Amino acid sequence: MDNTDNSGGKTPQFHKPTMKDVAKAAGVSVSTVSHVINETRFVSPEVTEKIKNTVKALNFKTNPIARNLRSGKSRLIGFVVSNLEHHFYVNIAKGIDKTINPLGYQLLLISSAENKEAEMKNIESLYLRGIDGLVVAPAAADCAYLKNILPPDFPLVFVDRQPASYQADCVLLNNTGAAYEATRYLLNTGYSRIGFVSFHFGEKAIDPTITERIEGYKQAYQEAGLEIDGDLVRAVPGGSSSLAELLCAEPYELTRQLLGFPVQAILCGNSLAAIGVYQYLKNASIPIPQKVALITFDDDIWLSMTTPRISAVAQPAESMGSTAAKQLLRRIRVKTGPYTILRLDANLIVRESC
Repeated sequence: MDNTDNSGGKTPQFHKPTMKDVAKAAGVSVSTVSHVINETRFVSPEVTEKIKNTVKALNFKTNPIARNLRSGKSRLIGFVVSNLEHHFYVNIAKGIDKTINPLGYQLLLISSAENKEAEMKNIESLYLRGIDGLVVAPAAADCAYLKNILPPDFPLVFVDRQPASYQADCVLLNNTGAAYEATRYLLNTGYSRIGFVSFHFGEKAIDPTITERIEGYKQAYQEAGLEIDGDLVRAVPGGSSSLAELLCAEPYELTRQLLGFPVQAILCGNSLAAIGVYQYLKNASIPIPQKVALITFDDDIWLSMTTPRISAVAQPAESMGSTAAKQLLRRIRVKTGPYTILRLDANLIVRESC
């Protein structure tokens, strides 16, 4: 390859500025430059400003890999998401990132698509990359496998779902209270036959999150002195399908079945199930709420774009992410101490569908 320019001379080779170049240009020692950049020792304001101006003038960039090797910290936080089809988890990621980014951490986001084997590989991959801590929205109901991947004191926080067989901090929704409030609202409005339809993510049984929501539904009925009809409660495994598949997935068929009992209202345990429920009601020309009222968990954007707009149990997703991040940062600083379970309250948003 010819490295000559049009004047016949050699093309100047790019020289990446080093800390030694900064020190020479600023007229200080390399160690002083290091202390200013890494904030490891007091340096007078005048010298600090001079070094920072030189760094800017030379366009000097620190080497994060080398810095991390020296400090033993990667400044990386992993977030293993159970299902990125669900906008709820995107908002959790926003909450995590807004909390850790100003502190110099970066977020690595990876989805398991509700698959336990993928989740195991994702967590192992992130751990081997040297992350400082991990937030997990687990696809697996049983996370005992983590004992074979992570050291006992590795900083980890579960969010949204609390798995079995592995102890760690958790940030969850007050699922029972949220479902209770939504069901009580429907009962107080005059709907006495309320169906519950949801996807669940348990391997052999309904996962704890949906179990808690069913419990809240039942508590509202019991408090109202009404008999609970078990035929009106339906939860099916799944929810990781594409949008096109979700339109006619199991909740679509469950809605058709429930209308034969009949039901006056439906509470959806998550918005993925609500897609199928709403699609059936529209296809069957069943007016909402005149024939069937509707409330769903998770206030996805599409719920306010329908006619009528759909009422929702809005989870504080960003707050859950932020709370999980703060808990994780505490674990990174101090790895010992009892594990905590934090539960955040939801907000019932009433629109025209009920």
